[in-house]
Amino acid sequence: MRHRLSLPRAADVTDRQAALAFSARFFDEFLGGMPDVLMPTIQRQLGLSLTQVALLAQVLNYVALVVEPVNGLLLDLWPRKWMMGLGALGVALAVILIGVAPTFALLLVAYALYGASTGPLAHSADVVLVEAYPTAPDRAYARATLIDTVGALLGPLLVSLAFLVDVSWRRLLVGSGLLTFVYGGLILATGFPPPLHGRDGETAGLYHALRQNVRTVLADGDARHWLLFLFLFGILETPFVLKTIWLATVVGMTQQQIGVYVALEMLAGIAGLVVLDRWRRRAAASAILRIVIAGVALLFPAWLLIPGVIPRFLLMAPLSFLLAMLWPIAKAGALASVPGRAGAVQAISSL
Repeated sequence: MRHRLSLPRAADVTDRQAALAFSARFFDEFLGGMPDVLMPTIQRQLGLSLTQVALLAQVLNYVALVVEPVNGLLLDLWPRKWMMGLGALGVALAVILIGVAPTFALLLVAYALYGASTGPLAHSADVVLVEAYPTAPDRAYARATLIDTVGALLGPLLVSLAFLVDVSWRRLLVGSGLLTFVYGGLILATGFPPPLHGRDGETAGLYHALRQNVRTVLADGDARHWLLFLFLFGILETPFVLKTIWLATVVGMTQQQIGVYVALEMLAGIAGLVVLDRWRRRAAASAILRIVIAGVALLFPAWLLIPGVIPRFLLMAPLSFLLAMLWPIAKAGALASVPGRAGAVQAISSL
């Protein structure tokens, strides 16, 4: 069983390095999910307006939009442990600040810090994983996505449990942040393999090395193919931001039905990631991708157009099952398309 579940790994990557990289998105999703679930309570206790709540999300997203491309470019040149480790410490401190914040101003600082830290933690780990498993990057990324889905589920569950046993939400956030501080310290105490072209910034100058990495990626046909695929996938996912509102106002689902729907949707996605890991052992990524795209092309219009609550539930399971497979294949394919320039690929895909 151990042999079947193991992945072929680069010789210079240790178990500890792999475990820390796999855990990055778990902590990111775990920490990021709790403030979202707690926002009605935070809004009520701090007396925030809807405009202030919206501003928190905007600050997080806009700061991340600036930081993530820069972080990606530097990943090909700078030591990964500092970027991952400082990112972990940043998200930990941000969640602690949310937990102790008495005012909107401090909340704003905390959300800005989270936006600045999430990319260095999660995106740096993505690059480390793809380079650690050069012959099976999509399987490694599927497992990382599965782990981050578990984190996304665990955060809201812990919030519900905390309220059930009458534990302060502030203590929950502070405790979770302190746990992540330990994780960040472990990263900083661990050596990671250096970037393949890490010395380019020293020999040719930082600006020249960054520009050359971007040009190399854009000149590569495989990289352009995967970047276009990720762009189109992002367009496909955009309407899903309003999915629950659409299910309520157009489809006619009750709040209870929507809760069950979202839970089953996540379970179907987890099943898809587990199957992808096994399926990839027997079939090429391109063959799997063609089958999955064909399935999504058939199921998505049906899910969108066939009226009624029951058809949405019936079509949701296979659609979510297949959609979960697209991201790991495409993201890993993009990051692995130009060896030694995964950070530049990450930077371009973040724009």
